Amino acid sequence: MFEINRKDYSGLLKKRMLVALICNIALQFILLCSLIFIINLNLNITLWMQNTWDSILSLKLRIYFLIFVGLLQGIIYCNYYLHRQPYIKNRFEKLQHIFTSQYLLRGILSVLMGCNVVWLHLSLKKGNHNLLIDNCNILYGSCLIEEHYFLIIGGLWTGFYVFLTTAWSNQRYFHFNIIPLTKFSKFKTGICTILSTLTYISFWPVIYFMIGYYLMGSYMREFILSITSAQIEVKPLDSLSRLLSISLIFYLLAYQSVLIFVSKTTTLLLEIFLTEWIPLEIQQANVFNNNVSMITLADVLSSDDIPMVQHLAYLDLVTLAVKQKTRRKILFTLSQPGGHPYNWNCVIEKVLNFINGFTNKLNAITNKHKEHFLSSNSMLTSLNASNLSAFKSDYTYNMRKLAAETVPSINNSDDSKPPEVKWLTYKYFLHKKDTMISYLLSKPLIYYIFGEQEDFKVEYALLNAQSVIWAIEAVSSLAIISLKEDSYGIVQKDLPTIFNTLLALKVSVDRLHKSNVLNKKPHNSDKSSAKLIFNSLRSESKRSLYRITIGFQSYINDLSLDPMIVEQLQSFLNYKE
Repeated sequence: MFEINRKDYSGLLKKRMLVALICNIALQFILLCSLIFIINLNLNITLWMQNTWDSILSLKLRIYFLIFVGLLQGIIYCNYYLHRQPYIKNRFEKLQHIFTSQYLLRGILSVLMGCNVVWLHLSLKKGNHNLLIDNCNILYGSCLIEEHYFLIIGGLWTGFYVFLTTAWSNQRYFHFNIIPLTKFSKFKTGICTILSTLTYISFWPVIYFMIGYYLMGSYMREFILSITSAQIEVKPLDSLSRLLSISLIFYLLAYQSVLIFVSKTTTLLLEIFLTEWIPLEIQQANVFNNNVSMITLADVLSSDDIPMVQHLAYLDLVTLAVKQKTRRKILFTLSQPGGHPYNWNCVIEKVLNFINGFTNKLNAITNKHKEHFLSSNSMLTSLNASNLSAFKSDYTYNMRKLAAETVPSINNSDDSKPPEVKWLTYKYFLHKKDTMISYLLSKPLIYYIFGEQEDFKVEYALLNAQSVIWAIEAVSSLAIISLKEDSYGIVQKDLPTIFNTLLALKVSVDRLHKSNVLNKKPHNSDKSSAKLIFNSLRSESKRSLYRITIGFQSYINDLSLDPMIVEQLQSFLNYKE
């Protein structure tokens, strides 16, 4: 146990995160240099180049890239991939989860990023464009430059809007390409997708901000004027004639588009580098090997705390099963000395346990959904009957259990009550509490806020669906390949378990599909991604069973399978599934 704790699984991701952040800094630096080059346009080429070079080497630009781009983006985005997201069962917990210290820190950093991006782009212009207060032209004293204040507040709002949209999203699914592509191909495809939707995505926060400023702008302006002792000598911006200025709307849309583009490109580069396939060591460490911190494939397959690392392990497993004969040979060899299939046993045990755990989660969801559906129409009718049956069953059938579980009380004042009466009293009040909770949750508004949402549970369970898809594909492929490459026959002993596991998963997926939990119209990206990955899981479960059933068609009767399993496999043998 001590040796396992010494293995740094997150180290597989940290180096890639660092490279992704460096590439992101380089990308933003190139884009910003291009913007500076355009802003400083001048007919005098020498002066043009000199102004551009001075702006690039300015202190504010170096502070921006070292602190705001490198440090803040690392904290905001990288921390997500190093931890498993908690399960949020209702909308109240989702709202409560946003106000945790981690999310509040991310929110504050996102707001600072939004303000800093607008300030930096304003400061690239000549003159006093990065100032909020300057000397008045008509009045005496200092005046507020409301246009700059308006744009900086818009940057704050955009940072908060980006944080709110990502925080309110229940879960985030990792996107792996079906066909392996180069990093440049992934980046080009991702950038084209971002640019095609950037204007539409940026349009709505601009509309929301302008409506909010029209309603609340005067209060915010008066607050700034009161704390700065400044004045205003032009018509305020919270009027329709000033607020609908084309140039002002253009700058606001441009700055908000830049901030959203920066956010999305950071996520894109992180996923490009983190989802790249990495080969893991197969050979297990032995007693003569002092490198106990060596990370092997079997170890990472069970690393539930870091989902991205587990995804990479199953990606390596399916790559090994489909493409790499040399590494499969290591998996099918016997340990020396001893002659045991140690490598295969470690891998197949972790994989089958992982698939069975996922199957149990799906069964729990479908059973809970079925119970809720059957009991929703007859709750009040069954309430009185359940009270009588609870007392009757507890008293009649559980006497031996009750006597064994009661602990003698030290307080002599409770000796007058038999243990059964105290236990039944506790059960009575516990049942009354559950009945009251069920009654309250039967109200639509209360259930909407505090009730456990089935779609939230399904979305959380499907976070591992991609790994399960790779797991069942790898297991079925390795079983078929073992007919030619497994010279020791080490896979044969696990074939009945493999058949049972794949068939149990297929039955659970079909039951969830029939329960119509995911057939509702998706209204956000989480539901859409969950439905897509569930359809992929359903297709792969059938494909894997077809693959292994047809491959072992001649040996089905020799595998010691249960007659019910053989009967269910007949639909695959007859191509009727």
